Amino acid sequence: MKLHRLVIHELFKESGTTDVDFTPSTALLTIEESLSEMIANIHESFEKSISSYHRFKPHSDRKAIFVNASKYVKKEETDDRFYKWSANSMRELAAAIEQKPFATGGYYIFSDYEINYSRFLSIVIVRDKDAFNVTWNKNTKIYHVNTMQNIDIDQMAMGFRLNVNLYKAVDQRNYIAVISRKSEAVSQYFRDWVCIDEGTSSRSNTTNLVRILKHLPQPDDFQGDEDEFLVSVFNVIDSEQKAQKGIINVDRLSEMMYKDRSFLRNYAQQEFDLELDPEFKVHTTALRSLVRYKAKTKGISVSLDVEQFRDNTVELTEGTVIIRSRSIFEQLWSQRNEDD
Repeated sequence: MKLHRLVIHELFKESGTTDVDFTPSTALLTIEESLSEMIANIHESFEKSISSYHRFKPHSDRKAIFVNASKYVKKEETDDRFYKWSANSMRELAAAIEQKPFATGGYYIFSDYEINYSRFLSIVIVRDKDAFNVTWNKNTKIYHVNTMQNIDIDQMAMGFRLNVNLYKAVDQRNYIAVISRKSEAVSQYFRDWVCIDEGTSSRSNTTNLVRILKHLPQPDDFQGDEDEFLVSVFNVIDSEQKAQKGIINVDRLSEMMYKDRSFLRNYAQQEFDLELDPEFKVHTTALRSLVRYKAKTKGISVSLDVEQFRDNTVELTEGTVIIRSRSIFEQLWSQRNEDD
């Protein structure tokens, strides 16, 4: 883990008021090993707390978060540009939440770091000063963190994290991860501030999950074939979403299936280059494609994915089943010739 830059600012605002006081640090913190360890711990906690994945929304070229982050990672990786990214963004936020009576302030921790060969720009919001042992140095006019005392990493209220590697690659992956607590009734202002798009749709999230589940290795303790495994998973997801008003928690599903909360999302990233939202509304039609259609009669048995009907690999017409598959044809042709 390597911490490149770090700065902390305070935005003071009480819920129910429109009075805002922005107190910026005047310079970046000097990087120390203890601060690197703190950011590593924040990164680990962030991973467990992600709400959703996004990209920058279009037409954000006048927003401080987007403009300065883009300049910083693409052509101007300096202390000055990093400080401008933090300070200018905070001034923009201060002006925005004057119009949000129920928004509250906090300490905003901006960092640039590398971990596991990936580079990140991160903003973490902490409401509780004591949880992170934040102190103000009157002489240097810089906020510090006393890392000699215990830090409650889980006290992050909201967070933004830009995966620089994915962002610079200019591909279709979601390169921004966000923490947005359900208890934060006004978190929409935060999402607007960091310029994120609407994220992945219910249908796309469900379709991606189904695609991944069909390629997963079966858990060691599961007794049954592939079709039985998929039916079992379908039943678990269906039961969970009915109990949770249509919502599925991927990390909980992962824990239930593999005794590892991060297995499914890690597998999606490593094997499919996909960021699965940890929690999303299930698209029931897309979910049904997890279970295969099965039919049998004397001497014939078929098991088919719904996609094979959609792409016309399989067609039902006038009492006839048509299967258009070169692979199946060659397998049957070979076996038939062997019999001859």
